Amino acid sequence: MAESRDDFSNEIGNCMLRLGEMILSCGGEVSRVEDTVYRIGMAYGFRSVDCLTIMNCIIISYTDGSGNTFTQMRRVLEIKKDMEKIRACNSLSREVCREKLSPEDFNRKLQDIEELRGYRPVAMCLIYMLTSAAMTLFFGGDGADAAASAIAGIVLYLAGRFMGFVRIRNFVTGYIEAFLVGTVICLLIALGLGDNYDLISMGNIMLMISGSGLMTSIRDMINNDLISGMMGFMAAVIGAAAIALGFVSAALLFM
Repeated sequence: MAESRDDFSNEIGNCMLRLGEMILSCGGEVSRVEDTVYRIGMAYGFRSVDCLTIMNCIIISYTDGSGNTFTQMRRVLEIKKDMEKIRACNSLSREVCREKLSPEDFNRKLQDIEELRGYRPVAMCLIYMLTSAAMTLFFGGDGADAAASAIAGIVLYLAGRFMGFVRIRNFVTGYIEAFLVGTVICLLIALGLGDNYDLISMGNIMLMISGSGLMTSIRDMINNDLISGMMGFMAAVIGAAAIALGFVSAALLFM
């Protein structure tokens, strides 16, 4: 029986850690991860639950009702913003605390969240086109600039998908994507579509800058999670600088 209780506690700990990893990897703030893990552990009757989370690592330690202590750690390699999955994780955490699901049901619902898919590629291309064109118009571009920005938006989306397939996502990929899009914009201008490199670029930059990442880092610092907050803030600043450098490099080489 003791072994069975140990297995149950270990499985619930795995589920808690998996849920916390999902929230963090989808762009949730550190305090949200720690609070979620704590509430779930206490709902299952654990005597104590401690969770330490930084930008790319989660460590949990908990003591079950029998006095056995477990410690687990998970490395988070990639953060990809997904507000729909965060919403689903929040809903699941409330359900788990309310109904105390079995480990099997808990894992099944976690799997359902992991399998959530966003918009289809065609719809995403259309979104990128419309957003980039609209932002170019907003900043003062004309119709030709907006058309060039829309085409560059498609290139940006395809470049982002390729980087996702090879599982690379950092400031270097931001530079590569920006340089590629900037090069396409220069080509379009040379072909007579659009005149203002800066306005066309701005429409695509607005799709690349991580505003949510910056705000998440600020929330972390406000919540006194200074390590994660500073790491997220520096990642957002360095990423923005890399994007700007990519567009500037393309302009210097091809304009």
